Amino acid sequence: MSAFRIVIDRSLCSGFGSCVEHAPTAFALNGSGIASALVSETDDAAVIDAAGACPMGAIEIYDCSTGKRVA
Repeated sequence: MSAFRIVIDRSLCSGFGSCVEHAPTAFALNGSGIASALVSETDDAAVIDAAGACPMGAIEIYDCSTGKRVA
């Protein structure tokens, strides 16, 4: 099972919340409406879909074992 590292560019986030809809155990919107990661690493592959659903491209997902960007 792969583990994934979450990176959010908060300067790009506009608070659409798509990430929260796709991976609610990994993402939340803070009080300012900006996405934050609830965990820095996860084995939940839903984070890949969440990154793809971000209309601003603010989320990047990396495979922990290889370091390669997967989303």
